[in-house]
Formats: sequence, structure tokens, C-alpha cells
Amino acid sequence: MSFVPGSSRHPGPRQLQGSKPGLLDPTQPARILRHPNSTLCFAAFDPLAASGHAHPRKRTPDADPARPKRIVIETTPGNRMPSRWRFVPRARRAPGTPGSEDEGVWPRLVIVCGEPFILTEDQWDIYKLDPIYDCFIPAAPHHSIITRKEPSLQDASHTRGDSTAEHAKKRRLSSPALDSEEHRNLNKKFRTVVSLVTDDEGTDIEEATESDDEDEVEDIVIEELPRKDPSSSDRAKQRRKAREEQTRERREKVKAKAGSSFESNRSRTPEIVDLTMEDITPPGSTTANGVPAGSTKRKVFGGQDSPEETSSRGRTYQPNKRARTLSPGTARADMERKRAERERRRMAQQQERMNGMKEQREQQFWKGVFADTPLPTPPPSQHNDGSQRTAEDTRLNDEDAERQAAIEESRRKLAELEKDRPLWEQEARKRAMQEQMEEEARRLRKEEEQLRAAEAAAQERQRQRAEAAAAEAQRRAQSEQARVQQEREQRRRKERARWSYGPWTTGRAIERYKMLSDEFDATKFSVDNPADFEMIPWPVLHSPVTLRLEDIEWSAVEAFFDAAKKHMRTQDYKVFVEKSHKRFHPDRWRARGILKSVSDEELRNCLEVTANTVAQALTPIWRAMKG
Repeated sequence: MSFVPGSSRHPGPRQLQGSKPGLLDPTQPARILRHPNSTLCFAAFDPLAASGHAHPRKRTPDADPARPKRIVIETTPGNRMPSRWRFVPRARRAPGTPGSEDEGVWPRLVIVCGEPFILTEDQWDIYKLDPIYDCFIPAAPHHSIITRKEPSLQDASHTRGDSTAEHAKKRRLSSPALDSEEHRNLNKKFRTVVSLVTDDEGTDIEEATESDDEDEVEDIVIEELPRKDPSSSDRAKQRRKAREEQTRERREKVKAKAGSSFESNRSRTPEIVDLTMEDITPPGSTTANGVPAGSTKRKVFGGQDSPEETSSRGRTYQPNKRARTLSPGTARADMERKRAERERRRMAQQQERMNGMKEQREQQFWKGVFADTPLPTPPPSQHNDGSQRTAEDTRLNDEDAERQAAIEESRRKLAELEKDRPLWEQEARKRAMQEQMEEEARRLRKEEEQLRAAEAAAQERQRQRAEAAAAEAQRRAQSEQARVQQEREQRRRKERARWSYGPWTTGRAIERYKMLSDEFDATKFSVDNPADFEMIPWPVLHSPVTLRLEDIEWSAVEAFFDAAKKHMRTQDYKVFVEKSHKRFHPDRWRARGILKSVSDEELRNCLEVTANTVAQALTPIWRAMKG
């Protein structure tokens, strides 16, 4: 029953997660699970965890110990059957995709049979385990694709799997240790195929597969089993030695077989691939010989070329495991040598091209020199009745003369060119010196421009800092002025409240005058702290609530000092008059800048007239006190 997903009813791709097969294809569990009710779980294989020891025994070192290997573990319900595990095969890759083990970040969008789904890594591995589906990773930015294989490809895959399973059961010699009850349940899918690839120089290089890792797993299992007697170790060594000998012989046969057809099949793709490594060509593409990718698989050994061994029980074993023929260091050194040889050939070809271009330039130069040489004109014949022999001799002599003249002209031009060589060299030196001077001038101009730009930037920063400082100072001055004005207003309100209540008497008038006089004499007037009418201690007996500029007259000043004379002692009165006279003197006001601090011109004029009136009224009183 085929599976063709319908159109999605959801606005976005459906998400497939978990390790349960058959979410889209109901027939999938029958192809993957050994038991209908088994459960799958996926993990990364680690030889240390498989051995159960923190310090494993000496084994073959892995060339890439950091690469992850995904395995699938099948567990039956109720543990009625032992759990089994195997490696998850790789997906096919497009040419140029990075990495061989890393298949990207999960979950991600995957096109399953033409419909997009969000798949987790477990669901992706389930489709890789299913033999009727093909998992392909194209180059970025395309999404991964899962398609259903053709029926012919599925039949070939099943045939190849059966053959592989049959060979996998015959991969080792029989022994009491392996034939015991403890080894009957050891059934894993070991890969038994050798892959040969050809590098750029045509040298056969063996491609590493997962068989070495699986041999390591098998060795771990065998080493962890209890040994019944000392002879088991000897038998294991003999089996290992026999296996290495078989691998060596098989490798020699493969090399001999590959070398015979190397010249005709040099550019062909590898004929022998890993069972778990599908072809990396996109779906629908074919190989160089027209066979569909992944349809068939040739075995390494066939017929009389397949080495066979016969055990003591009469069985015939066909070993299909081979070890590495070259160490990574040897292969790397060989590649470096070939790369150096290619570099030498490239340099030789480049030198040859340069020599050819130089020779071509010289030939063009000589052609130009000979082209500029005028051909001599033969003189007209003076004897028309000469014999034909004389004419022919004359023609030959003329040709020799022309040739000789051309040679002489060429020699002359060459001599002139050689004579002018010092001039050419001198001109070349002058041009080089001129270019050097111009380059130096450009460099100096560039440095000067950079210096001017740096100076301008510094000046701009300084100007900005100055503006910021001025703005900050102005802000502080305004804040201070506002604070002073606020304090002044508060003080005025307090004074007004103080002198506004209660009966107004002569004593309170004199007391208020003295208090305002002390504050007036101590205040420094400026534009930020200007003088006003209420700050000046006017010597009158009027109440500050009703006092106006029109009330300050000559008679009011005389009445104030007459009342003060009655309330004060004579000596105190003299001091009082002396200070008042100096306080309202016009020169004193001008020196203190009282009037300049007032910004309102009308108020300034009124204050000036009133202060002069008080000063003129105080002058006779001060003189009478002195007399």
C-alpha cells in the first residue's frame, strides 16, 4: 500500500516528533520493528560507554573521535526479548554540502513526499531506517527531501540487504567462544564493503567507512565476555591474525583489479560504495555510465577472486572486511608531494608563457624597425638596347644593393637606439623621481589635510565644551537669581506681615528704618540683584502698607528726624543722622551702582528723584547738627 499525503489543512507545516514510526505511513512499523509492539529510542554511540570501563583496553585509535554516530535501540514490551541495536544509516548528500556526519539542526522543515513537515531528528532517523524511503540533503538554501524509492530500487535494496546479511554471518572463523550460548544473540548489521575513490592525480585512496567502528564494537563485546580458559585468548589472537592476513590478500587483489582498468575508468565515479552511505547525487540524476544512483551495487569480490577459508566444521567463509592500507600520515604526505609537483608544473608553465610573451615583444619591435626602413628605388635604365643577360645581372645587383642598404639602415637604427640608451635611462630615472616626488607631495597633502581636520575637530570640541560651560553658567546664574528672588519675596512677605498688623507708631517707624538700613547697607546691588522700592529704607513715618513714592517729600523727611530726635539720645541721634546722610548721598549711590542695577528705566528715574529729595532734606539737618 503506497502512501501519498494529502494537502495540509493547517495554516503551517505539521510537526512530527517522537520516536514512534508510522505517523504518516501506517505500514512503516512493519518494515522497521522486529516486534509489532516494540519501541524505539535513539542515542549517540560511545565505545567507552559500550565497554563499561573508564580506561578501555588498547584498541585501534579512531581517526575522528569527535564525530557522533547515531544508533537505534529496539526494546520489546515487557523485556520478553533482548533489546537490539544498530547504527542509523547516513542520508544522501548533494555535492558541496559541508560535513559528513553532521546533518544540521533539528527540528527543521523537511519535504516528505512533496508536502512540508516539521521533523525532529528521531523522525528523520526513522525514515532513514525505512528501506522504501530515500532521504536526501541538498545544498543550501534548499530543504531536506524524503521521497519514496522506485519499486526496482526497493527490490535491489532488499537483494543487497539479504546478501549483506548472509556475508555478515560468515565474517569470522568459528570458535568455541563465539559458538557458545552467550554469542548466539550477537546479531548486528556490520558493513563489509570496501570503497575506493580516486583523487585529482588518479591515485586510489581508500575511503573510511563505519566498519572499523563496528569492529571496535565487536571487539569490545568479545573482550567483555568471561573467558573460560587461557586457550580462548590464543584462539582470539589466531582469529585476528587470520583476519588480517585475509584482509591483506583481499586488498592486494582489489588494487590489482583496480589498476588494470584505471586508464579507462579514471574519471568514473566509485563503483563500490558503503551500504550505509547512499549516493550523494540529487534524486533523478544518473551516474556516468547511465545507471540510476543507488539502484545496484557490485560486490568487491566475485567468483574465483573472492578469498575463501574453510573451518574445521566444513563451512566456507568469505571474509568481507579489510583494514586500512595506508596510514593517515602516509596519505597526507603523498597528497603534499602531489600538490608540490602540481605547483612546480604550474610555475614552469607560467615561466614558459612569460618567455613566449617576451620573445613576441622582441619580434614586434624588430618588425617595426624594418617597417620604418625605406626601400631604395632602382635607377632608371639608361640603355634600352642592352641584352637580357645584362638586365638580369643588373636586377640581381639591385636586389643585393637593396638588401645591403636595408641591413645597413637597420644597423644604423640599432646603433642610434643603443647610443640613445643613456638618454632613455636618464628619462626613466627622471620620471621615476618625478613620480616619487608627486607621491611624497600627495602623502604630505594627505597628512596636512588629516592634521587640519584633527585641529578643526579639536576646535569644534573645544567650542562645544565652551558653549556647554557657558550654558551651564547661565543656567546656574538663572537658578541663583531665581533663588535670590524667591528669598527676597519671602522676606518681603514676612516683613509686610510683620509691619502690617497692629497700630503704627513713631517707634515702629524708626525701628523699621533701622532694620532696613542695615540690610540696605550690606546688600551688593547688580543686574542679577537689582534694587527696588521696598528694599530702600525711606526715612518717613508712613506705614509701609500705604507708602508710595509720592509720599516721600521734604516735609515728611524733616518730620521723621524731628520725631527720632525726641525718641533718641543726643549722641545716638548724631550718629543716626550722620549715617543717614551718607546713605542717601548721590555719590554713594553712584559708587554702589544702585540705580544701574534697575533695568526698568521709569522706575530708575523715580528712585533717583526720590533719593535726591531725601538727600537734599537731610543736608540742612546734618549741618544744623554739626553747628
